[in-house]
Amino acid sequence: MNQEIQAYQKHMNLKLAANELGIAWQSLYVRLKKAGVPVSGDKLRYGADRDKLGAIGEAHFKALVPFAVSRNDHEYQSKYDFDVCGFKIDVKASSPHKLNQKYESLSWAFSFKKQTLVCDFICCFCMDEEKEIECVLLIPKEFFKGLKTISVSRNGDSKWKDYSINPSELADFFSSLAESESQHPRQIESKHGDYFS
Repeated sequence: MNQEIQAYQKHMNLKLAANELGIAWQSLYVRLKKAGVPVSGDKLRYGADRDKLGAIGEAHFKALVPFAVSRNDHEYQSKYDFDVCGFKIDVKASSPHKLNQKYESLSWAFSFKKQTLVCDFICCFCMDEEKEIECVLLIPKEFFKGLKTISVSRNGDSKWKDYSINPSELADFFSSLAESESQHPRQIESKHGDYFS
């Protein structure tokens, strides 16, 4: 079994690890699950361009908030990316592109979809053409509830830029928010509209 775990950890890809071992990927999958090894893949190495950009954003977030716990290390296609001090955070990354052929201006586009139902914050990394951070937005759930997508103009005004945060301040923000929460626990709204702690 150790050989299978090592092959999977080396490649982080079921097909490549199974080929190296000379077995079917399905057999390797079953053996890894029996051993309790999370099968999550490596989007940075094997994903589509959008997946790779997302993985870069997640790596930036983890570096900036080192106490964040990645959900993707334990679950493939997790509903959100990180647990941070009891808060659910999803990380998005986008490079600038033209959203409308009529205009020359560039924008970043972010898709929220399922995350609007489970996340407390969405952290959007607006990347430049070299995949370096140009700006970071940290959007609280109160402001993205029900939205499926947002676009942020690179050069023009955008209401979403109100949620800009200096990347170096992310860790302090979550630490201070967690401290505040411990002193004043969140109220959770029930489906009947009343609140409880």
